[in-house]
Formats: sequence, C-alpha cells, structure tokens
Amino acid sequence: MISERVIKFLKSVILPLALYLLLFNPLFSEQDQHITITMSSAFLSLGIALCQLALFIFVMAKVNRLSLADTGLFSFSYKTMLKLIPSMLIIWGIYFAGILMLLLATGSAEDPAIITLVLDAPLWMLALMMLGIGYCEEFFFRIYLVETMGTVFGKKVAIIISAVFFALGHLYQGSLAVYVIFFLGLGFQWIYSRYRSIHVNAITHAMFDVISVLLKGF
Repeated sequence: MISERVIKFLKSVILPLALYLLLFNPLFSEQDQHITITMSSAFLSLGIALCQLALFIFVMAKVNRLSLADTGLFSFSYKTMLKLIPSMLIIWGIYFAGILMLLLATGSAEDPAIITLVLDAPLWMLALMMLGIGYCEEFFFRIYLVETMGTVFGKKVAIIISAVFFALGHLYQGSLAVYVIFFLGLGFQWIYSRYRSIHVNAITHAMFDVISVLLKGF
C-alpha cells in the first residue's frame, strides 16, 4: 500500500514537474527565431493557452485540492485595474534593471532576447493571445507550482524553483534573457503575494508581453 507521504510527493512534486516538462520544456525551445504573429497563429496560441489553463485549474481543484477562490479568480473589480499601475511599474523596473546589469556585465545594452517578432495580426487579437498566455503561465508558475511544491520544499524554495523553471521555459530567447526573466518571475511572484489576484498578475503579464511584441515589431 502506498504511504501518504509517497502520494503527497507524487502529487506535489512529480505531477507538477511532469506538467512542466510536457508543456514548458526548455528542450522544446529550439524554434524559429524569426516569428511572424499572424491571425491564425494567434488563434492557435490562444486555444493552446486556454486548454492548458483548463488543465491546470482541473488539477489544482481535483488533484491537489487547492481553493480557486484563494487565487482571486472570482474577484474582479475596478480596484483590480488600479493595481495594474504599480504592478507594471515593478515589472518594467525589474526589466530595465536587468538590462542595466547586462550592460555592466557584457558592455551591450541591447535587448537580450535573440528572437525577432513581426506583428501581422490585429492588435486586439495580439492582446487576446497574450492574455490567454498570461493567465496560463501565471496560474502554473505563480500559484500551482509554488503551492504544490511548497508543501514539500517550503514556500521560499518553491518560489525559487518556480522562477528558475519560468526562466528556462523562455530559453529560446537566449541565455542572457533567461537571467532577466528569472528576476521577472520573482517580481510576478511578489505581485501575486501582495495582491493575491490572478487577474492582476495575468493582465500585467499580458500587457508587458504586448508592449514587448510591439517594440520588437517596430
């Protein structure tokens, strides 16, 4: 008979790790470095993100028995939108601080991402795609991964693990970008800990990505 400790380890460590390797595996990161975002590719990305989000919510609720109400999923108001202002300032502050550190370390102030992006879809479609990705990634990395692994390794260690996995999942952007994204992951975790709202995290994440894509598109 399997002990409760083994079952807990399987649900809190092995299952999250398996989901990460299946859906965010850094080994999948060798993709085309010159990406054109079209209407069809945006719809496909949005559909995949929503399916992944549904999977995470199901696993959180049914397997790990995590309360979705505690994530702020069912709480949204104008106050939520007001929290986006400090959240965006924090994330962009971390991003530019990361660029500055890379400048001091490498002598180059260029964006560390090695991919180039061209937007060939309506802005509203880009926003929808990034919003889906934002909810998907924030649910997985900031809530599911931290809450489940935290029961075994402790919350602080789980936060570091989550930030590392989040950064490695963006390895396709280049090794230098991974360092910046690691600290962005910590920043997003702080925002979630501060506001306890998946909506604040996901929308901030989406807005950051949209602006980044637009800047690269230009």
